[in-house]
Amino acid sequence: MIKIKKGKEPNAWSEHRNTPGAVYDAIPELRASLLLEQGYICAYCMSRIDEGSSKIEHLKCRSRYPSLSMQYKNMVICCPGNSNNGFQCDKSKGDSDISFSLFYDHFINTLSYETKNGRIKSSNKQWNDELDTILNLNNLSLKLNRKNTIEGVIEVLKRKRFDRHQLSSELNKWKNPDKNKKMKEFCGAVIWYLSKKILKNQP
Repeated sequence: MIKIKKGKEPNAWSEHRNTPGAVYDAIPELRASLLLEQGYICAYCMSRIDEGSSKIEHLKCRSRYPSLSMQYKNMVICCPGNSNNGFQCDKSKGDSDISFSLFYDHFINTLSYETKNGRIKSSNKQWNDELDTILNLNNLSLKLNRKNTIEGVIEVLKRKRFDRHQLSSELNKWKNPDKNKKMKEFCGAVIWYLSKKILKNQP
């Protein structure tokens, strides 16, 4: 996972939301804004998504929190949530609540990844349980994807023997979207790994 920097809601959504009698509707402008905001990766698992392979997720579900159903700050965008290992992300979460926020460093800074198997963990026990039981982020396919991504970066580092300056440059590439405004898949795991490696190599 990476921190999501919430921006201003799109004008088309403001107009829709303020129309008398309006109800929630996943209008194209809303979807496009959320995709751009997240760099076209799922808010939870960090897999690649686009207009046709994404779902708008209400962090506080519409059925239990109807007053928040139109609030832009209550929305992120996710993958379809179907996996060979059952449901994940929004599909697994359903109407459940999560107690952490994707919008603050306080949560993101508790996360780490196991390089040997790709497991995502939080140092906060409750949040760690929610990653597993509510979002199912440690199913076999997601762990394998994260493991392979980290191992790919490790292989590049070994081959090129990056110094600290080059490591920082590589980290910057993973922290920011490319020229097409897209973040790299599973970037959170690599950002964690490179940040740890840079700290280890500090003079």
